[in-house]
Amino acid sequence: MMRFLVSAIVMLAVAVSVARAGPASVAGPALVALNRCNGQTINDSARHLLEYERRPASGGSTQLLQRYGLLADLAMALGEEREILDSVCTDQTQRDALFAQIGALSAWALALESDVSPKLNASCAAAAKGLPTMMLADAWLALADVVNDQGGKVPSSVANVEPKVRTRAVALGLELPSWRNTSAYWRDQVQTKAKAEIATCPSQSPSAAPTSTKS
Repeated sequence: MMRFLVSAIVMLAVAVSVARAGPASVAGPALVALNRCNGQTINDSARHLLEYERRPASGGSTQLLQRYGLLADLAMALGEEREILDSVCTDQTQRDALFAQIGALSAWALALESDVSPKLNASCAAAAKGLPTMMLADAWLALADVVNDQGGKVPSSVANVEPKVRTRAVALGLELPSWRNTSAYWRDQVQTKAKAEIATCPSQSPSAAPTSTKS
């Protein structure tokens, strides 16, 4: 079975302090929730992604792998932030809005990663197409999950990212289903087909193979 080489990335630490020694601990969980539910971490992530989008992927393999790793770090941090907010944000409306932003930004990060992968795998056409296809399938699922969780409503955060994913998918020939028909099963089918095509590449494993964001 072919082994996929995932580029080494540095884990982005998300510092969470629920209780601190000294006067700060007097504020208690309510203040922690207030501070964490303001979307600051999400806004910081959006700013970083905008910077990456304004600066297209370029350079040698070292620079490209570094960019890929930083984007993967950012996506991982967003996933961790979602878990944190799920435990500290009690207002359902506020939490849904934050989760929508996280889903959209995660899809954006995957779309930007999909720009890097073909450059790292230019020596094999199957990998240069298959790996970004896998990433975009994950990205589309991330957006669809937000829309479906909100009963079909498309939040502005999703509407802003949708064309970024759709344009790249069209360029690769990836047909995107409707929100309602998008599922983990669809994503897995796309990725299974892509993996089979990538397996025809020479023995050297493709770089920056994606990992599914949601099962």
